[in-house]
Amino acid sequence: MLTINLNDENLFFKDVNKEDLTNVLKLYNQNEINMYATGIDRPMSYEDINQKYLEVLVNSHEFFAGIFSDHDSRADSRMIGVIKGRIDYDNNEEAWISSILIDSHFQNNGIGTKAVSSILKMLKDTYDIKTVMIGILSGNHIGRAFWSKIGFNYMRTIEQYFKLNNKTEDFIIMKKDLRK
Repeated sequence: MLTINLNDENLFFKDVNKEDLTNVLKLYNQNEINMYATGIDRPMSYEDINQKYLEVLVNSHEFFAGIFSDHDSRADSRMIGVIKGRIDYDNNEEAWISSILIDSHFQNNGIGTKAVSSILKMLKDTYDIKTVMIGILSGNHIGRAFWSKIGFNYMRTIEQYFKLNNKTEDFIIMKKDLRK
């Protein structure tokens, strides 16, 4: 796993560990909107989240970090979000953010924007990442507005890529150039 231990923008990030999986699972299953971040059209099980964790754990290019508020940085603090992604295997100047989730009690307060900004800065400064990509399902209008607001631009669409809730969805790829 690509280690993320970062304190920035009144947030801190630390690698998800096995003991965190129950809290991560609660975030993923908090509401139906979060299924867009998982790509699973049912509540995730502990086995699902454990499998995702194990896949990241054995891969040196992937990260899976819990997001905590800075004022809650004590050891027993509550995770308010997670961010997951990877540095591209073939092009080490590119990274992908595969999901970000913020606890619904903390949404619409700029935490997601600050979290992504912190991760992008870390990827650029530490790993010399020049481009970050994200993929969202076409029905995720909230997600598309979020990524557009923070400077990600439409790149391309893969048509009928994914089936969610018995409906075929297009997959929209967006990117942000960090050299600007």
